Amino acid sequence: MMKIALCITQDHDLRLVMVALAVCLIGSAATVQLFGRIRSAMGYSRLGWVLLTAVSTGTMVWSTHFVAMMAFRTQAPVVLDPILTFASLLLAIVVAVPGLALAAMRQRWTGIAGGAIIGVAVSAMHYLGMSAYRIDGIVTWDWRYVLASIVLSAVLSAAAFHILKRAGRWRRARAGGMLGLSVAVLHFTGMAAMNIAVLQLGDGLSDGTLSALGITTAIAALLVVGCAALSALIDGHSQDESYRRLRRMALHDGLTDLPNRMSFNEELGRRLGLKSGRPCMAVVMMDLSRFKAVNDTYGHQAGDQLLIALSTRFVAAQRRGESIARLGGDEFAALISYDTPADLADFLDRLRATFTTPFEFERFTASVGANIGVALAVHDGLDADTLLAKADLAMYRAKSLHSDEPCYYQAEMDDAVRDRRELASDLRNAVAAGAFELHYQVQASVATGEITGYEALIRWHHPTRGSISPATFIPVAEESGQIVPLSIWVLRQACFEAALWTNRHMVAVNLSPLHLSDPQLVETVRSALEDSGLPVERLSLELTESAIIHDRDFALNQLRQLKAMGIALALDDFGVGYSSLDVLRSFPFDRIKLDASFVAEIEHSEQAVAILRSVTALGSSLDMPVLAEGIEQPAQLSIVTREGCGAIQGYLIGKPSRTLANPDHVRRAMLLAPRDLGTEQAFG
Repeated sequence: MMKIALCITQDHDLRLVMVALAVCLIGSAATVQLFGRIRSAMGYSRLGWVLLTAVSTGTMVWSTHFVAMMAFRTQAPVVLDPILTFASLLLAIVVAVPGLALAAMRQRWTGIAGGAIIGVAVSAMHYLGMSAYRIDGIVTWDWRYVLASIVLSAVLSAAAFHILKRAGRWRRARAGGMLGLSVAVLHFTGMAAMNIAVLQLGDGLSDGTLSALGITTAIAALLVVGCAALSALIDGHSQDESYRRLRRMALHDGLTDLPNRMSFNEELGRRLGLKSGRPCMAVVMMDLSRFKAVNDTYGHQAGDQLLIALSTRFVAAQRRGESIARLGGDEFAALISYDTPADLADFLDRLRATFTTPFEFERFTASVGANIGVALAVHDGLDADTLLAKADLAMYRAKSLHSDEPCYYQAEMDDAVRDRRELASDLRNAVAAGAFELHYQVQASVATGEITGYEALIRWHHPTRGSISPATFIPVAEESGQIVPLSIWVLRQACFEAALWTNRHMVAVNLSPLHLSDPQLVETVRSALEDSGLPVERLSLELTESAIIHDRDFALNQLRQLKAMGIALALDDFGVGYSSLDVLRSFPFDRIKLDASFVAEIEHSEQAVAILRSVTALGSSLDMPVLAEGIEQPAQLSIVTREGCGAIQGYLIGKPSRTLANPDHVRRAMLLAPRDLGTEQAFG
């Protein structure tokens, strides 16, 4: 160490040494900056940055060496070999290329390996450059110092690039300092290894000339290194600008410029993770009401105008600690951090106030409202998903109540809504997978006791909930838009299964009111019959009065087309609809099915029997046989037989089952009717 120190202080011009060190440190900082660009680039862009960094690093190493050589003072004359001097520069650049490329790879060890190669490049450049330094004397080398210089350069350079593998401002500063140290240590340890015996004093480069060369080289090198570093800075700034612009696009809604769902979720997660700040937080979900009418009446462009204007009002209403985002469509969400419940109430009032004034545009004026649901952090949940789900449930409750008052999450009320929505999701998957089965309930003639057909009844065995009643999942299917696909599945499945029966009985399929309004219904029925091979006369479709009320003309036209195909049509649940007599007058049904609610009362109510008698008389006069549903007791069978019903259906003769009923069992069940009403004679 002492020899190295004496070499620097006694054998060098310290002013040029300082210039050399300045070039070394500035160049090392530039190398660190450029290396960052290499790691962030891909493909040919990365190769370009590798080459540019190699030029900058090689120039820095070479110029540090050259300036420090110009600072060296000896009594012997000195001349420079220009070819070897230039070759040493090229050597530093060329060997740095693979070192930089290797160091930039993702594996952890590559930083050490690539840095070591660069350290070797620095050593090779130094000693090749020393051979270009021609001294009129005998030069001998202390190989211990030579070896030490090479090892130190490789180790320090390897450490520098290993540190650069991890991000961080201080890491970059340490790496730059260590890289500069590797170059300086190599040079001055190598110079301490050189011993000169002067042979003669003669003309060589003067000290002034050497100083001028050193200063000129330093300036030229700084220009090269500076240009490379400036390129990295400009590129980095451009990338940062692009990143910020892309990030804003990714986190903001393109139409309204409000934060989008991703941004909202990030902000919610950030606030939940804060250890300090305002003590309370609420998540607010909003769904616009009457917005669809604007889109349908004036077009989607008008809807976009309305959303932009509404978003402007939202932004104007916001205060510190509040954030409003557009999640998509006409759905918005808000976050508020607050101190007291009054702060939350004030925020909700300001939200509602944004809808008070109608929105006026050139072509139209519109008034919209919002269904608002609120979930309170800590009280209703501690994580983002829970709070969002509960605010959403509260919003749906507000929507179902048709109220513009905010609804706060209430477990006993909103959990039922959540369960229904989960069931709707499961039902959608079940419809897609056809995860249902059909059970068949027998229908029999009162006059003969013979089986006349079967009604197809859908059953759903949920994988976790078990068997779910149709009374539960059919309304869910209607609400969620799955009733038509479900009805199509029932129709096709019933046709395919009935086509395989060994008997020739009819199969009755219930037709949903929404399916009756489907323009593709007739083609769907025709396709089911053709694909299954079921004869058209074996299919009966059952529909309720409510199916016809919604769009009477269209529904009746659908029924006429079905009847023209030869399909039997039955009016189901007769007596519980809106306009039973008018429906019968409007269309010639093949059968009337008396609702089970009337049958349940006929044993105890003379009024129910009178209604039954009137219905059977009406059916007889219109040539529409009456089938009584819900027959469970022999006495009920006796009464409907006495009053003129043509057929029955109910638990007395058979429950819904996957297997078809036994004809003998059906006849025996019908013989259970009391004898005083003539049943035994009827079937004897």
